[in-house]
Amino acid sequence: MPRSLKDISIVRTLLDQYRERLTPRGQYLFWFVVVLAVLGLDTRRTQAYVLFSVSAGIFLAAALFAFFPPPKLRLDCQLPARLTALMPVMVRVRVEVSKRGRRDLQFTLPRPRRWGSSVRVTPQADYFEIEPGGTAESQVELQISRRGRYTLRGPALRATDPLRLAATRATALPDQVVLVYPRFYTMEEFDIPLGRRYQPGGIPLSSNNGDAIEFVGTREYREGDPVKNIHWRSWARCGKPVVKEYQEEYFCRIALILDTFLPRQHGPRDEQAFEAGISVLASIADFFSRSEYIVDILAAGPDVYEVSAGRSLAYLENILDVLACIEPCYDEPFRTIGPHLFEKLAQITSVVAVLQDWDAGRENFLRRVKDRGTAVRSIVVHDGSTTQPWQEASADLGDISQLTPQDIEALLAAKGWQR
Repeated sequence: MPRSLKDISIVRTLLDQYRERLTPRGQYLFWFVVVLAVLGLDTRRTQAYVLFSVSAGIFLAAALFAFFPPPKLRLDCQLPARLTALMPVMVRVRVEVSKRGRRDLQFTLPRPRRWGSSVRVTPQADYFEIEPGGTAESQVELQISRRGRYTLRGPALRATDPLRLAATRATALPDQVVLVYPRFYTMEEFDIPLGRRYQPGGIPLSSNNGDAIEFVGTREYREGDPVKNIHWRSWARCGKPVVKEYQEEYFCRIALILDTFLPRQHGPRDEQAFEAGISVLASIADFFSRSEYIVDILAAGPDVYEVSAGRSLAYLENILDVLACIEPCYDEPFRTIGPHLFEKLAQITSVVAVLQDWDAGRENFLRRVKDRGTAVRSIVVHDGSTTQPWQEASADLGDISQLTPQDIEALLAAKGWQR
């Protein structure tokens, strides 16, 4: 391991030990001892060293508890598998001890190593005093401000010294993965041009809703007809093979396309617009999840992420699972989109594109979609003027509108989402 990485690993370990093995009260005492040590360097001018000696002695005596074994008890704390950014949830904690009761037990939920500053637990530490053979329950509030996939370190329970300054090694649960969904608002209406196209294999896709395949009659068997379509009673009556004939499947299918481009040298405003675009797409997906349409989510990036929902294919959670984990693409995706996406769009009747900007690459992509007979609606999430004016293209490419991140924050705030 390179020396610099090794040094970083050592510093990280020390910080973890500082946060986990010292209680909030112990952390205050630690810095108090450090300040007194600095002030008491000159023992001829000040007697701060006396206070240093007393406080350092108390701290070192409490620190001996850090070498004690973890407490033997049963801890039950199940974190939610999914939650929404900035929405607090209450997490239940239950502790059960053996016949030897324990005092001064400290419960903590350690911060994850990635995006740890986005995780807030209130209170930071909870304390229990349990009689022999007894149980205790409590609740802590968990709030995560940033969407994403988090690996939360397992909830931990430690015994502390009588002054609650330092803690022993932990009895901890396994790490748990939590998906944090983007914020979104409920749309009362969202108009797009609709149509209908033939869907190969329509009945499995439509899940028996809308234009389900319907038995319309029988005809003579032709070479290549599937055996499962043979109508056995008619064959017995006519003395020759007869097959069942069905109505073909046509229905409306909508694709929501997310622009995941983010400049390599991006600032807070670019990242805010990126997250706002994801919130807009999540809101649109929420609207269509309550309809009878089949909705495909296509995130344009280095890879094409896709998920289908609607008509009992999937719930809104499946879409939000994908949006929670979407990472930005630092190469403009619409210049390198391959034939796979256009093959997918061949079955789509309407496209809703949520874009980060408007330029020649994005406009050409939407024109190619339009040329395939697909209706298009575009929403540009951008702060300020776009690279190229989009107003000129609206006559050819259908409805185009622009929202700023501030507009989206106002919509979220109207629905109760506050930063």
